[in-house]
Amino acid sequence: MNLSIKRISLLSLLGMSLFAACKKQEYQSIEELDAVSIDSYIRANNLTVQPLGNTGMYYQILEEGKGNDIDYTGRYALVYTVRSLDGVYSVTDTFASASRYFDYLGYFLGAAPQGTAISTSPAYQQQIEREEGLKMAIRSMLKKTDGQIRVLIPSRLLPYGRNGNTDLGIPSNASMDYVIRVIDSASMPAYEDLSIRKRMQAAGLDTADFTKTETGIYYQITEQGDGNPITVDSTITCSYKLHLMNGTEFQSADSATVLISNTVNAWKEVLPKINQGGTVRFLTPSTQAYGYSGSSSIAPFSALDFEISVRKTENDD
Repeated sequence: MNLSIKRISLLSLLGMSLFAACKKQEYQSIEELDAVSIDSYIRANNLTVQPLGNTGMYYQILEEGKGNDIDYTGRYALVYTVRSLDGVYSVTDTFASASRYFDYLGYFLGAAPQGTAISTSPAYQQQIEREEGLKMAIRSMLKKTDGQIRVLIPSRLLPYGRNGNTDLGIPSNASMDYVIRVIDSASMPAYEDLSIRKRMQAAGLDTADFTKTETGIYYQITEQGDGNPITVDSTITCSYKLHLMNGTEFQSADSATVLISNTVNAWKEVLPKINQGGTVRFLTPSTQAYGYSGSSSIAPFSALDFEISVRKTENDD
């Protein structure tokens, strides 16, 4: 009888232990989940990273900054790649909108939405000088522009946290691996010129066949055209293609009617160099296109590659 009682007690104790273990696993804190995933990722990828205080973040300086001191109230161009530690979410195309940012560092949250487009919200007015997350790692560890830093950031420090973001394809509890380059404003012309030259090389174009303007545009006239001259006030009918610097054809049209005065500066500068019937290709820095901030469809500080053939010209008197 006593033996039976002992067996029942032992089984009960074992059952309670298993139940307690299951409960402990079920209610594992987000801090514990983040720590386990980051530690496993570091070991699996043999990363040489340092802890950033007790924030749960880890960082590695990939390239020492050589520019100016970084400040939350400064506006910077950031180019970055990001992937979740489990590999489910990944953005590696540095010409994509999801990999580019131009705004105050104090608004950089590391996930959309971000930036001054929503900075009128009272919560964001308090955000700019708050020491937290990716921007803290950038300012306190990278310190200067024209450098590159890797940051492993726990999911709890990102806007979507435990729940993830189904619209962006980000899973729950997704800690992230960011590699971020901060470009100094003084270095932007050289950065964009390099992007254009790389695009030309990838497209099999010879820079010797192009003329470079003082504004940084590379253009090649393949057909001058013998029709009406083109001015900034002209309305033209044209076919065109627009490529991004990664080679993606972003936009095209076989017959578009365009008032040149309503276009970006690059069109206004280059198209008057040809006549009706002419064809020109030009690669322009963002300063002569949609600017450092970009547009709703064009990523920040995007250089662009245009091919345009003008079929018809109407000039205002």
